[in-house]
Order: sequence, then C-alpha cells, then structure tokens
Amino acid sequence: MIKPNPAYGSGVYRRRLRLRAAGGRVDVELEDSNHGFCLHLLHDGQRVTHVEAEVRRHPFVTCAEAPARLQPLLGMDLQIDAAALRQRLPQGANCTHLHDMAMLAVAHAGKPPGFVRLYDISVDDERAGLTAMRVACDGEPVHAWQVSNDAVAEPLAHAGRPMKRGFYAWVSQHYTGMALEAAVALQRGYYVAQSRRVSRLPFQDYPAGADKMPDGTCYSYNHDVVARARRIEGTVWDLTDKPDLLLQFSQRP
Repeated sequence: MIKPNPAYGSGVYRRRLRLRAAGGRVDVELEDSNHGFCLHLLHDGQRVTHVEAEVRRHPFVTCAEAPARLQPLLGMDLQIDAAALRQRLPQGANCTHLHDMAMLAVAHAGKPPGFVRLYDISVDDERAGLTAMRVACDGEPVHAWQVSNDAVAEPLAHAGRPMKRGFYAWVSQHYTGMALEAAVALQRGYYVAQSRRVSRLPFQDYPAGADKMPDGTCYSYNHDVVARARRIEGTVWDLTDKPDLLLQFSQRP
C-alpha cells in the first residue's frame, strides 16, 4: 500500500520549461521535482528532419525507451494542426512529458532565431482544502489559480472547471497563444504535483504496476511495458526551497 508523504502540507512542487529556437532547430528543456528531459527537433522550414530526446532523470527504467516513440514526427509538415499531430503522436503511447515537449517544439518551429521562452510553474501543497498554483512566462505572472477537489475555485470566472479530464476543452475556449500554452503547462504541473502526497519508499517495493494506473496513461504504464517498469532510486527531489536547481540537471539537489 502506498503511504502518505509525512512532509506533505508545507512544500511546493516546481517545474521549469525552456524553449529555444535557432535556424532550423528548436530545443525544449523540462525539469521538475520528478523528471529531467531535453528534446531537440530539427527542420528545414517545412518539415521535421530529425528529432531526439535526452532522458536525464526519470521514475522508471522503461522511460529511457520512450524517445524512440517520437520517430513518427520525421517528415511531418510543420503546419499540421494540433489534433492531427496528436493522432500522429498518440499521448498514451508516448512519455507524457516528451509528447508535450514535442508539441511545443513543432508549434515554435517558425519562431525567429534567438527566440527564448521560459515558463516557471509552482504548485503549493494543499492547505485547508485549497491548492494554490502559479505560472510565469519569462518572469511575468500569467495565471494564478486556486483549486479544490480537482476543480478551479478561483478565479471565479473559471470556478468549477475541471483540472483533469475535460481541462483542455474549456481552457482552449478561454485562452489563445502564450496564455493557452501557459495554462496547459500549469495543468501538467498540477497533475504531477499530486505525487507529492505519497511516499514510494522503499523504491524497490513500488514498480509501475503498484500504482494501478489505467492502461495507456503514459509509455511506462502501457500493458506491454508496465510489467518491467521498475522504479529508480533517488529520482524524486524536493525543490521547495531550491528553484535555482531547475534546468541545471544536477545529479542531486
């Protein structure tokens, strides 16, 4: 049985996401309390010519296999719409985080050389039934929401809107451009932040199968992968007071 995390209640989940465009190239980096990834996409201005990913820190041994699932992007038209891209790169068959990073890379392939965008996401542990969370873009606040029982409580304009299933349907009606991108990044952070609630120690007692996640939640939770998805020691870090470590890809906090 998964045990509660005795440190939960006073900490903060943190994630940083950086996009950089250069001539014919987009690099996306992500690091948070549980993961560290880098994705590199090359293009000729019209189509994807190369894609690769570095899996720096990850929860299961099988996560390192996930970059191979990005190969359907090769030759893809950069003008493809998001729905068609999701069909070409099914989220459930991929690492959720690499999938999102690939979507961002394609979306920003047309940016001018030197383009850089930095998102900072923070999700406080739940206090008095509310979870406070924020996202900033290039240091400027974009969204600050309060969530209760997986639904938005504040701002009141979004009260009752879901933070899990059904999230994208409503948020895409309210935001576009960078504001939509930031909202999606914040929701992804909220989802991963829930892992702070529990302790999976000793790590060897908690392979992926012990999580009882639905088939296809991500690559390592697929039915043909989950049985060999063993958890890796020391991959979950508490970065509550250490935001400067994000995107440093350190060995230890």
